[in-house]
Amino acid sequence: MAKSFQSASNLYIQLSKSLRSNLSNIKRRTDIVSPQLCDDALARLAPSLQKYKGCTIIDINPGIGLWSSKIHDLVKPCQHLLAEPPSSTFLRHLESLVKIPSSRYKLLDWPKLEPWEPDRYVAEGLLPALDAHDSTEPNQSILFLANTAYSAHQYAGSSTPRTHLKLLCWASDIANGVTFHAGGPVRMLLWCPEKDVASILPRTIRNRTKLSLLMETTCKIEEIVSSDELVSARQKKRDQVVELDSGKRVAKLMGESGVSIPPERETTLQKHIKEVVGRSKSKSAAGLAEATSTRTRGWHEELEDLGEKFKDVPTDSKGRYIMRRIPTEIVEDPQFTRFLELTRNFKHAQKQTALIEELLQQQAEVDALDLQAHAPDLKESERMTALAKAQQIKQQIEEKLEDTKGHATRDEFEFFKHDRKAYASNPPLLMWDHRRAEPLKAYKEEFYPEKPLSLLDVQPRHPLPYRLSGAQLLFFRMLTTALWQNRGDNLTALDRIAPGAFDAVTPNVPALTDPTRGGERNILDLTIHRLTPEMAYGLTKAWFDWPLRPNLGDLIHAGSLVDDIQADEGVRPRGR
Repeated sequence: MAKSFQSASNLYIQLSKSLRSNLSNIKRRTDIVSPQLCDDALARLAPSLQKYKGCTIIDINPGIGLWSSKIHDLVKPCQHLLAEPPSSTFLRHLESLVKIPSSRYKLLDWPKLEPWEPDRYVAEGLLPALDAHDSTEPNQSILFLANTAYSAHQYAGSSTPRTHLKLLCWASDIANGVTFHAGGPVRMLLWCPEKDVASILPRTIRNRTKLSLLMETTCKIEEIVSSDELVSARQKKRDQVVELDSGKRVAKLMGESGVSIPPERETTLQKHIKEVVGRSKSKSAAGLAEATSTRTRGWHEELEDLGEKFKDVPTDSKGRYIMRRIPTEIVEDPQFTRFLELTRNFKHAQKQTALIEELLQQQAEVDALDLQAHAPDLKESERMTALAKAQQIKQQIEEKLEDTKGHATRDEFEFFKHDRKAYASNPPLLMWDHRRAEPLKAYKEEFYPEKPLSLLDVQPRHPLPYRLSGAQLLFFRMLTTALWQNRGDNLTALDRIAPGAFDAVTPNVPALTDPTRGGERNILDLTIHRLTPEMAYGLTKAWFDWPLRPNLGDLIHAGSLVDDIQADEGVRPRGR
């Protein structure tokens, strides 16, 4: 990677010198300046991009054009439309691409540029007229590239990241078959701030939002490039048993498809998975939990460093420190005091983790019995026996939780319980667990300014698994928004939107109580975070069948929907 960093650093210097007077403008948006990163990302994407040979590339915020030119050379488009703001300091770099003999680049010189809408493209003959129809096949005549990594994370007056607003509009347009998707849904390669990805492609149920639910309904998203530091931050609460199993599955898929990752592009997490799996090849899930018994916390690295420093401090046969035999200068050392404190924390965490793992194993028995009881060919006596046993184990779990002090153990158990349930669904609920390869690690030196970005491959689902009319889709968006205002609760939150909604709507959505479809036998055990696209679709349909449903104005009043209403009513967030 040294050569790549040198190349990227040289480009930094060139940018600083050639655009010094407008450097503040450059820093308003982060750009990709590493040729090697582009090459590694395209090596991953190249097989699926072959079908886009000769397409039209619409390129939003291409910056210096490095990523744009790399894609251009691979896809060889019939035209490559560069949509960069007229006042941008990057224009001189892009003009050099336009001036290449027989160039297929076109720099869009639009005074009030709004490149996310197709009308201007059609008016100037850059795209054919796009008439809405029911085409479900992907439109491979258009490839969309975009960069939403602005230093101003939100639009003025909005609390929602601009990346999220753009994707909300994008997913809604796919569902409606309008704008660029009128001729069939369009694929997008999106560079965005790493911190935006946690809500787009969550790795835990707790990070799941109405945005990720909508994206799951309309798109398949893979993270092609990611930052190591923020991946680790997003990942630290991930259940190690689930993470290891998911990592092993992806490693198997990568081996079968011949996908490899250069060693310098492996994230810390990937290396950890390889190391632990290598040590635990013969272990069961319980064994893997033991191999990673204490869940990763920020102070573990500090404890390891202090443990190395004080490794020669005398202990008894049970590993307890013999204070009277420890030199005074060590006993009085503040770092040794800190070491003893962290050691006590570690031992407590081990006990807590062992208890939680025991409870999770019992919960797995309950889940298996619920699935058994739901089998259509099971005798009634066998079903009742299974349900009674499941209830008995649930009571044992509750008694153990009541014996613990405070809420920490219960909260952690609930967190990991729902993550395991989501992963055990067929298919797994989180789109992250559908990935066919691990993301490539990017370094901060490969971007200018040095801020971590992710590259997302946003491919529309085809055909769409659930079709809604325009009005139903609007209610879908509003319903999920209002529910997420009360996230952490179960579906009784429907009554906060309209009295009686829970009893009127939920009985008409069988998936909610079907364990084989991600539901819970007791609907009160199903959290809003675990709503599947099928369930959300079913709730929307059932809502429309309810004669006492509130009108649009009442539902808007139930939640903070300003950004969503603007997007759906055509008052889209202006700008890039």
